[in-house]
Amino acid sequence: MKNKIRSLKLMRSSLIASIALALALTLLASGVVLAHENRAVGKYRVTVGFVTEPALMGQPNAIDFRVVVSDTQKPVEGLEKTVKAEVIFGGRTLPVALASRFGQHGAYAGYFIPTKAGTYIFHFTGQIEDTKFDEKFESGPGRFNDVQDTTEMQFPEKAPAAGDTAAQLKAAQDAASSAQTLAYVGIGLGVLGIIIGALGWMRKQ
Repeated sequence: MKNKIRSLKLMRSSLIASIALALALTLLASGVVLAHENRAVGKYRVTVGFVTEPALMGQPNAIDFRVVVSDTQKPVEGLEKTVKAEVIFGGRTLPVALASRFGQHGAYAGYFIPTKAGTYIFHFTGQIEDTKFDEKFESGPGRFNDVQDTTEMQFPEKAPAAGDTAAQLKAAQDAASSAQTLAYVGIGLGVLGIIIGALGWMRKQ
């Protein structure tokens, strides 16, 4: 009886593992991407997010842009020629060229390096086949992840932020400029001292 119960438990565990594996393979095969926003645009399903997640400040990343026909799940190709993309952060805009991703039909990437943590907006304009396309996708809860600050992850030393580095460089330049000015003043005083000494010697003579 005990052996039978043990066998049933093993069978149940194997069944659960098989279902989990099948689900994972199905998600991979269908191109489902976690932490991305999916949106219906006409007869198409558009998926947008970051290529690399979590998106980290100062690390190379890219817009992940995917389009399929909703009814058939057929990938839409050639959109690098008909769709333009731009990244928006804090009122500043960066145009980004989309490129088709090797071996991934209907998938495109627009590469850039996010240098600030926070919310990013990806804006697309153009045509998806015969459909006009003008959509904005904003990072945030329930959509795709914001860019994260890497300060807490840095080890063993904390790298200075870009603003801090610039401030340190300016301070060093100011210090060097002040030192150069003092050196010129010292040289001038030295030359003046020599002239005064020479004039005093000439008077004595």
